[in-house]
Amino acid sequence: MPQSGTGMAEHWTALDSAILVVYLLGMLVIGWIALRRIRVFEDWFLAGRGLTTPILVATLVSTYYGLDVTLGSSELSFYEGVSAFFVYSAPFYLFYAACALLVAPRLKRLTASTLPEAMVGFYGPSAGRAAALASFFYSAPILSVTGMGLIGEAVFGWNPVLCAAVGAGLALIYTLMGGLLADALTDTVQFAIMCVTIAIATAFALHQVGGHAVLAERLGAEMLSPRGSLALSDLLVYFLIAASPLIEPAFYQRIFAGTSLRAVRTALLIGLVIWAAYDWLVVYLGLVGQDFVASGRLSGDFDNSAILLQVCAELLPTGLLGLFIAGLFASAMSTVDSYTLIAAGNIVYDGVQPMLKRKFSDRALLRATRWAAAGTLGVALLLALRFDRLRDAWIFMATILISTVLVPMVIGLFAPRLARPRAGTWSAWTGFGCAVALFLLVETFGVWDAEEETRVLGSWQREYAILITLPASALAFTAGAWSSKRSAK
Repeated sequence: MPQSGTGMAEHWTALDSAILVVYLLGMLVIGWIALRRIRVFEDWFLAGRGLTTPILVATLVSTYYGLDVTLGSSELSFYEGVSAFFVYSAPFYLFYAACALLVAPRLKRLTASTLPEAMVGFYGPSAGRAAALASFFYSAPILSVTGMGLIGEAVFGWNPVLCAAVGAGLALIYTLMGGLLADALTDTVQFAIMCVTIAIATAFALHQVGGHAVLAERLGAEMLSPRGSLALSDLLVYFLIAASPLIEPAFYQRIFAGTSLRAVRTALLIGLVIWAAYDWLVVYLGLVGQDFVASGRLSGDFDNSAILLQVCAELLPTGLLGLFIAGLFASAMSTVDSYTLIAAGNIVYDGVQPMLKRKFSDRALLRATRWAAAGTLGVALLLALRFDRLRDAWIFMATILISTVLVPMVIGLFAPRLARPRAGTWSAWTGFGCAVALFLLVETFGVWDAEEETRVLGSWQREYAILITLPASALAFTAGAWSSKRSAK
């Protein structure tokens, strides 16, 4: 886990600590209130399928935009300028819209409760197990756990692993109590805090620094170029990664939990507008960080994953700084609780229960999934230590999910006549196996490239795996479909 430095601690006061403590205690109270409404597993895992549009908007926005976006996008803009928005963020909006308008209607016609269960419906249990494994790796809240470690170290000077464990533990407590209902209710509060605090920080930056035109004069044209200095291979990787909303486990869970298709579709489209605005503000603050370092206002002697923390410590006065850090914790915890819930469901509901070929009682399912949630956070802490940049961890997680699920799920939803069990199974396991194998190969034999700031094997970067794994998954589907056709003759 990267080190962030302690420069922010000198700006922190007792008032800021009090604001943060009040926020954390409030989240636990909401979890206790939601606990009183949990009667069966569906109440805990899908909030009784009763999420309305306003709550769906809040929980979708706050869940999908955790610290991977808040810290990761600001980090990327610090290095690459506004291309962090135009190249990395903007392609997602196309796929958000596709999820709302094309995927959601088809999902609401299914009887499934999770992404792996939908795969089982199309291709059978083996494909469902591959999807469950991929969804687990994707949903284990590696990024937010890492981010909470960065925040705790920057503010309090604590060991980042300890900070990550404490923050994740608090999110786990109210999730274990109230499940998706507690998650959705706390997300509503967290949604408001994270949006307000980013907007306040941006207003201070505009007042003290100026807009993009001012930054263009100081930082140079390349930082304000939509493409920046990114290579074509980077552009292609980012575009493929942006397809993840089509198979996003948190989206699927919310779609299945929504009261109606109209509520889900409206929430996703409103969320798209909010996500775009949030992205732009975070990217702008990353540029401000580059300006602060270039002008000497910040020393630059800290991990650049924490650039947003350093910028806001310089900009915000006492009290507002505490509210901002509470907002960052809100961003992290809203992701930790949601994805821990999903990953735990992947283990028990989609994994253990089908393998044992018997349906658990509601009480046993609740108990086992809560234990799995605790184990999920332990795995997330271990995986968080493997990555030096939040962007790298996000690409690894998305690559595993997309390589395993995208091809068979899209075909199952939009061309069900082509959905043959052998084709979907071969596609899912080939994509999953290739993604894991390439990651292990680069981790074992690769070296750190300081210029590219990633691990490389020869000229091959760790983040380029999807350029191999996704075509491999598509070829495996084609081979499986051809084999099924031959067997039927």
